[in-house]
Amino acid sequence: MAYNKLNNPRAFPGTSNYGMSLRDYFAGQAMAADFADAAIPNDASSALLEARAQLYYRLADAMLKVRADDEALTSTNSMMGMRV
Repeated sequence: MAYNKLNNPRAFPGTSNYGMSLRDYFAGQAMAADFADAAIPNDASSALLEARAQLYYRLADAMLKVRADDEALTSTNSMMGMRV
């Protein structure tokens, strides 16, 4: 899935165009949870770390997709006068 500014907004919006994207934020949170569980040893290989980073971004992509799907459903339902 390709992301743009509309479906991958800034994690902490404000007056600046700089900063972390929501995708980066989600990936970072997945990584923090993984490290909190001590799932990655301190002497992990570069290949393992890269594989984990890819996993974190795949998780972030999935979160953004669900978020977009939920927003589309909410928007459609509100246009039809339904409560979500």
